[in-house]
Amino acid sequence: MIKNYLSHTTQVMKSSLIRELVAATKNVPGLISFAGGFPSPATFPKEILSKLYAEVLTDEGRDVLQYGASEGDSQLKSELLKWEGYDYLTQDNLVATVGATNAIYYMTRALIDEGDVILCEAPSFLGSLVVFDALQADVQGIPMDADGIDLNRMVEKVKQIRESGKTIKFLYTIPDFQNPAGISMSLKRRRELLKYCEAEGLLVMEDNPYSRLRFSGEELPTLFRIAREEMKNTYLVTEIISFSKILGPGMRVAYAKGDESLIGKMVSWQQKVNVSPDCVTERVVAKFLAGGYMNPHIQSICEFYKPYLAKMLDTLSATMPAYVQWTKPNGGIFLWLWLPEDINADKLFFQAKDHLVAFIPGSKFYPEGQEKFNCLRLNYTYSTLEQIETGIGRLANLIKTIYA
Repeated sequence: MIKNYLSHTTQVMKSSLIRELVAATKNVPGLISFAGGFPSPATFPKEILSKLYAEVLTDEGRDVLQYGASEGDSQLKSELLKWEGYDYLTQDNLVATVGATNAIYYMTRALIDEGDVILCEAPSFLGSLVVFDALQADVQGIPMDADGIDLNRMVEKVKQIRESGKTIKFLYTIPDFQNPAGISMSLKRRRELLKYCEAEGLLVMEDNPYSRLRFSGEELPTLFRIAREEMKNTYLVTEIISFSKILGPGMRVAYAKGDESLIGKMVSWQQKVNVSPDCVTERVVAKFLAGGYMNPHIQSICEFYKPYLAKMLDTLSATMPAYVQWTKPNGGIFLWLWLPEDINADKLFFQAKDHLVAFIPGSKFYPEGQEKFNCLRLNYTYSTLEQIETGIGRLANLIKTIYA
C-alpha cells in the first residue's frame, strides 16, 4: 500500500547490488570472499584512535558534542591543508563530509538537472553510479586502456552527446588504482585529459580514496594539483578524498576541495542533509594529523598490503588459464579480470559460490544498458594469504571446467 505514496524517484531508485551480493555470500561455511571492498581490520590504528577519542571528549567535549559547522571542523580543515601542503588554498576551498559518497552526492546535486549527462570510466565505482542514477542523470561510460580513460573514445562520445542536444556537466574519474579496475591513469593521459576538458568546458570530479595506498612506483600528481599548479585553473577539478581505506570506513570521514563557489553550494546541501559532519570524529582526525601519526600509519598500511597483492598476482599467474587476463596494479585494493566473451560472470558468481569462492561480477560496475558481462572484480585486502591462494585456485579450476 505504501508504494502508492512513494515518489517516482524512490520507486525507481536502485539499491547497492554489491551489498546484496556480498550479503548473499555470508554465513556460507568455508566460503572465501574477494567480493567486498573492506580494508583489513589489522590496519586500523585502534590504540591511537582510542587514546585520541578519550582526550577529545575529556578536554574538548563541551565543544565537539555541540552542533558543529556545516562546512566541517575548522581544526580539521587547517590540519588537512598543512598535511597536503596547499599553501594557496583557504578553508573556504574545503568541506568535510560524512564519507566520500556524501561529497559525491552534494557535488552532483549542486550541478545536475534531470537528464544532464555525467561521463565516467567504464567500468566505474557502483556507489557513485547509484548516486548519479538517483539524481536522474544520464550516465555515459567511456572505455579504459592501460593508461586510464580512453581519450579518443571520450572525444567521440562528447561529440555524439552534444549532437543529440544533451548537456554534459562533468566527468567522474578515479585516476589512482581505480575501483574496480585497479588501473592508474598515466601522467601524460592526465595532462591530455585536463587540457581537453578545459577546452570543452567539462568539469572534473576526481574521486581519490586510493592514491596514498601505493606500494611501489612513482607517486603521480592528482588531477586537482595539475589543474591548479600547471594550468593555473582554479575551477576545473574538484577532488574528493576519503579516509575509509586509511583510518577505517566506520569513521565516515572524507573531504572535498575545489573552487570556493562550488564548495559553498556543497556546504548548503550538507546543511540540508546532515546539518554537519560528526564533530567528535572530525576533531579526532584533526588530532591524528596534528600528532604526526598519519604518514607513518599510511606507510605501515602499504607495507602490510604489499605481500597480499603479490600473493594474488602470483597465484593468478600460477593457476589461471592463458585466456584469462587481469590488471596488475601496484597499489589500491582491487584488481580486474577479463574472461573469454562467452563466459558470463553474473552466472559464474553463483557457480563460484557453490565452489566456496566469491567475487563481484563486472557488469555491476557499468551504467545501465552499457554492461560488459565477461569480467569481474577481486579484492585482496580482507583475506589471509592462505585464503588468497586457496580461493584463486578454486576460481581458476572452475573457469577451466566451464571453458574446457
